Amino acid sequence: MRHALILAAFLFTASAVQADDGAGEKIQLPAKERPVQVTLFRAPGTAPRSSVLMLHGAGGFERQIVDYSRYAAAVAKSGFDAYLVYYRSEDDMKRLAAGENVFEARIGDWAKLVDDVADYLKAQTNSSGKVALIGFSDGGTIATGAAAQDTGITAAVVYYGTDAQNFGIEEKRFPPMLLLHGQDDTTITWMNSELLAQHVKGSAAPVEFVLYPGEKHGFGANTTTKHGADALRRTLAFLHQRLDHK
Repeated sequence: MRHALILAAFLFTASAVQADDGAGEKIQLPAKERPVQVTLFRAPGTAPRSSVLMLHGAGGFERQIVDYSRYAAAVAKSGFDAYLVYYRSEDDMKRLAAGENVFEARIGDWAKLVDDVADYLKAQTNSSGKVALIGFSDGGTIATGAAAQDTGITAAVVYYGTDAQNFGIEEKRFPPMLLLHGQDDTTITWMNSELLAQHVKGSAAPVEFVLYPGEKHGFGANTTTKHGADALRRTLAFLHQRLDHK
């Protein structure tokens, strides 16, 4: 995806929000559809760095904001600018409140919006030119769709997501991917990650699938548990492997 974005109109603004392990800045980034609200956790220093976009599940970030903020702070401490991306619009939220199936109707638009944000960040003077996605549940499926449509996405980590082609997204390619799932997940069963792994492998892209015994849906944001911490460790190692090399 290559959109000519008007960069100057949506410059960084806003207040800081405090998390347990760091502070994030609430800002807006440009996309073709609309300005996108994000919370940025900056990597230390001034050297060029890669960006990591984090995409929430159906419950949003706010239900576990301390957990997600701690996770993003760990990504930033590791050397990447981490962004919590609020991909839903105000209209999306109203439709959700009215009981509409907004996810199926809007996943394609949200994937394009994520790609727009990624393209913008890659063009910044302090960027390494690489962007990775980390998606949780619905966000994992959106990450799969966004990565499949934009060759500029360098890598993707999917926590308990599904294959975006199930929702009508044409998957043109895959970047290297890390898939993480709980074996006792009854919301999105682990077979969805298994099938996605097979699909990615069939496209000749590198893929790793890690299954956590005893874990249910949503374990990934809480990095204070054994498996949550292991998933974060694997994620950071994967990101460094894929983003650090020229």
